[in-house]
Amino acid sequence: MVTSPKRVEFVQLALPLRTDKLKLLVVIVLFLLVAVSDPGMSSDSIDRVVAVVNQDIITESELRQEVAQTQRELRAKGQAIPPLADLKVNLLESMIVHLIQIQRIEFLNIKVADEMVMAVVNDIARNNQLSLTQLQVEIERTGLSFEEYVEDIRDQIAIRRLVNQEVARKITVTDQEIDEFLIQNPDALPKRPIELDLAHILIAVPADAIEEDIAIREKRIRRIQDRISDGLAFSDAAMLYSDSPDGPEGGRLGWRLSADLPALFVTGVSELEVGMVSGVIRSPRGFHIVQLLNRRGGEENLVEQSRVRHILLVPNVVSGETQIRQRLERIRQRILAGAPFSEMAKLHSQDQQSRAKGGDLGWLSPGDRDGEFEKVASELAVGEISTVVQTGAGFHLLQLDARRTRNMSARIKRSHARQQVRTRKVNEKYEEWLGEIRDIAYIEYRVAQDDL
Repeated sequence: MVTSPKRVEFVQLALPLRTDKLKLLVVIVLFLLVAVSDPGMSSDSIDRVVAVVNQDIITESELRQEVAQTQRELRAKGQAIPPLADLKVNLLESMIVHLIQIQRIEFLNIKVADEMVMAVVNDIARNNQLSLTQLQVEIERTGLSFEEYVEDIRDQIAIRRLVNQEVARKITVTDQEIDEFLIQNPDALPKRPIELDLAHILIAVPADAIEEDIAIREKRIRRIQDRISDGLAFSDAAMLYSDSPDGPEGGRLGWRLSADLPALFVTGVSELEVGMVSGVIRSPRGFHIVQLLNRRGGEENLVEQSRVRHILLVPNVVSGETQIRQRLERIRQRILAGAPFSEMAKLHSQDQQSRAKGGDLGWLSPGDRDGEFEKVASELAVGEISTVVQTGAGFHLLQLDARRTRNMSARIKRSHARQQVRTRKVNEKYEEWLGEIRDIAYIEYRVAQDDL
């Protein structure tokens, strides 16, 4: 069952109290006086303020709603529900943390476009094999309105940007830290199952064949092997001579897990380079020769790399997101009209590292760049120019120069190690940052924990 998105538990920098705090307190007092004087209003109908967070408040009804939603989600997942008193205390703290983040996001004017929010929502629906309408039904079945769900997604995206801006961007990982991690965790990157792409030629031997017939068939397979060594294409030899049903297709078996192939074939190609042909292999069916067309998995990681150029512009106090998008669109139109992408990058890009190289980022492997950047680049044809792309770094135009496939086992292992080290350092820095901003935030609890 699809449940509402879980809020990211990060705290942002506190904002100074507004001068109208006193007015807010006066309004609350007046409301309470009216409630007391009205005999038709019970004490249960008063929505108490349980906490003041900077210039905002959290009410008892909001806390009750959060408790009910969390209980529904835990039941749907089959997880144990904590005691109600503990749940209220923990959720109130989570709401305080969330509210401080939203305040910081508003202060920094971090915006998330509707298009990006709905793209994420559509991805969630697709990953759950649901249409958007079906997702809406599932969400509302949990007790949360679809509009609330969408806004929660917007908050999550904005919070991720905030944390990236205030914590993650400041983290660096050295080669020495990567080396130390790999020494301490030699098996940190799990091996993938080995898959083989094979073709074979079979000269069948009947089960009741006499020795003379067996010898004739063995000579035949060896003559075929000699012809292949002399230059005959393996696929042509398979079509001409193989007794296997896949002979007309060049003997191609296609990609298969090594565990699903005959052990004799796996052993026969274990020492071969891609493109090489095995010696003669004897099986109960007859005589075979096998060609290794490709191999993947295990220690080997074949990766499709992209050679990408980009132009980066970053919003600031002078030029907001709308102006940056418009500026990049004008640059894009000039490129489509014939201006070289590299020259436009040298003139306009704010990425100081790639600007002098015409925006060239070199060969990029999966995971090297922001997810949205990588997704757009993967969908480009060679030579194509993207539309304006927004990432945590700013706004981009991309151009795909080329693609290639490389065995990146060593690099992937180091990249994985770098990510592990970085994640640990971000978490450590986050705890430090969280303590600092928690200390300077104005938080006033209006209700004792025992009375929540």
